[in-house]
Amino acid sequence: WKTLNNGTTFEPVFDSYGAYSIGCVVMDPSNPNTVWIGTGENNHQRALGYGNGVWKSEDYGKSWKCMGLKESRQIGRIVVDPRCSDVVFVAAEGSVWGPGGERGLYKTTDGGKTWKKITKGLPEGVIGRIGLDRMVTKPDVMIATVEAEKERGVYKSTDGGESWTFLNALIPRPFYFSTPRIDPVDENRVYVP
Repeated sequence: WKTLNNGTTFEPVFDSYGAYSIGCVVMDPSNPNTVWIGTGENNHQRALGYGNGVWKSEDYGKSWKCMGLKESRQIGRIVVDPRCSDVVFVAAEGSVWGPGGERGLYKTTDGGKTWKKITKGLPEGVIGRIGLDRMVTKPDVMIATVEAEKERGVYKSTDGGESWTFLNALIPRPFYFSTPRIDPVDENRVYVP
């Protein structure tokens, strides 16, 4: 939904694109006309709505183009690099109740034309939900909370997501997984609700 009058009225902007569930909406910090959405319900329990990938609008939500990851099913977080709009990270869960699908942390450096899984330092094997945040004042610093079969926990990157270091095994209630947040002044102060 979109409002142009501070929330007095709203209009639907994604009704005809095949997904009724949206996991996240992100505006490009460098260009507010560019909006990214990740489809699929990102908080689930016994029932949930599946999505059909990552979508991008370059005209403030008037029209949308599918940018791939159609088998991701659930997308919980999208982070756009504030220094370069072509660099975008997507935390994709894949199939919640079974194997398969596009799951893990993905990165594009060409505005969504191609995607690459970022895996150096992240857990191997079955991965579930991923929470993601980027430090506002130091965009190369990122935090990921990763639900995984092995080595689940909090991970940190200081090179813009190229590699990750395990910090600790804190994963509070992964079923209702919350997004981590980095203090904008102190990269060592991280909140995991």
